[in-house]
Amino acid sequence: MRKFIPGLMACCILVSILFAACAPSATVAPTDPAAYQLKDIDDARHELPVGENYEWWYMDASFDNGYSFVTSWQMISAKVNGTLTPLRLIEFAIYDPQGKKTSALPFFKEDDCNVSKTSCDVTMGSDHIKGTYPTYNIEFLEKNVGCKLTFENLTQGFRNPPDGVTYFSRDPERYMGWAIAQPKAKVTGKLILDGKEIPVTGVGYHDHNWGNTMLNDIYNFWHWGRIMSGDYTFVYSVGESSKITGSKPVSALVTFKGHDLVDLSDKLYADSSDLTLDEVTGINYPKTLVLRAEGPNVKGTVTNKVQELVENDPLPGMAKGAGNGYLRFLSDCDIKLNVKGEKVEAQSKLIHEFIHF
Repeated sequence: MRKFIPGLMACCILVSILFAACAPSATVAPTDPAAYQLKDIDDARHELPVGENYEWWYMDASFDNGYSFVTSWQMISAKVNGTLTPLRLIEFAIYDPQGKKTSALPFFKEDDCNVSKTSCDVTMGSDHIKGTYPTYNIEFLEKNVGCKLTFENLTQGFRNPPDGVTYFSRDPERYMGWAIAQPKAKVTGKLILDGKEIPVTGVGYHDHNWGNTMLNDIYNFWHWGRIMSGDYTFVYSVGESSKITGSKPVSALVTFKGHDLVDLSDKLYADSSDLTLDEVTGINYPKTLVLRAEGPNVKGTVTNKVQELVENDPLPGMAKGAGNGYLRFLSDCDIKLNVKGEKVEAQSKLIHEFIHF
């Protein structure tokens, strides 16, 4: 069972969930892909204003032997019982091939944490994530659970120029930064489960978020996922901003072919049908979700038909069935896209998420 801190804002749950990431809106298709290439400093510690803020480094991977893992390394200043409180923690989980989850949630004192302001170099206690393009290493151990893994880029990194920041309002300033250091990476090394080492090889993802506003103040909901088909990698997010930021559509579809970014569009829409109530969270979720890409370079549909509700968590402080929470699905995915005149058609399994505030 996940450990929650009474009174903590919704941000904490969102950075703890499997395959969670937060994608701000895209603007236009890239005319200069090099301008979107991640720089070392984009994945480093950011200077954030005094008050509520957050920053985290996220990694996940699925392995050839059926295991998977996820971790988020979090530095948060949030109000706990009305008092602004610094929180330093690592959420870590391993899923075995049968879906059994083994997790750890260590908290750290500020003095036990050291984070670089020039590159991804995060140390909490004796655990660390360190790297620059194209290689990142993570070492974590809490009691009998952990990992020692190397992530090697299979695609370029990405962030919106010039600094990865999207503003949801200017007065007052509400913003969120998003840098995808590794949209797709080869992952090798070992997991540690019950003290035993398990050699693994697979495919993973690493991104980094920061901001000065809690997520429930800038979003009403979003759908998020990653799609891999042949030489193509797609990262998508489609949702709606919060009432205080205008209740506007917010979407991004980031497309890579092989190593390179080939398109970025905000012309992505979601059509929901076959709504089903999840009694734990109280969320009516679509068992069929059709993503429509209508950008100038990427057109077509991705149809997700839910086969299994993998995870359902109410937001902290919310009663069961209140209609707020996080859902993660395993779906049958039918991909019918056209990327700059090239057909991308396939059927696959897809893990994706839906978050509703």
